[in-house]
Amino acid sequence: MFPTPIDRASPWVRQGYKVLLPIALIVWLLPLIGIAITSIRPASDLASGNYFGIPSHFAGIENYTKVFQDSNIGYYILNSFKVTIPTVIGAVGLSCLTGFALAVYKFKGNLILFFLFVAGNFIPFQIMMVPVRDMTLRAGLYDTT
Repeated sequence: MFPTPIDRASPWVRQGYKVLLPIALIVWLLPLIGIAITSIRPASDLASGNYFGIPSHFAGIENYTKVFQDSNIGYYILNSFKVTIPTVIGAVGLSCLTGFALAVYKFKGNLILFFLFVAGNFIPFQIMMVPVRDMTLRAGLYDTT
């Protein structure tokens, strides 16, 4: 049912794993690397259309200091922390309680309930974005301070 652990695979498979894993990791991280390079690229490069070439010079932390000085991003980050930290703590706490109850207590429908929780992980976030936005608007929580 489960794949064979890499340490029990044939030598060819292990060698291929050692070669292909770093390549796959770099390919997986290419968008993040591109964002990081773009963030330290000078604005003049971006204005002239030099998005993918080698930067004329690296702006260093100039771009970051400019964002913090010219916008309210610090306020927005603080608001994100105020929402995200309690949400994550609450979600992890409730998930631990639910996992404990499903693992320890045996009741009718235990397995079905577990499968419903797992099936919820397969619903793409993009499908839930519009209903959550509509619910936020109707609750009057959008654009409030």
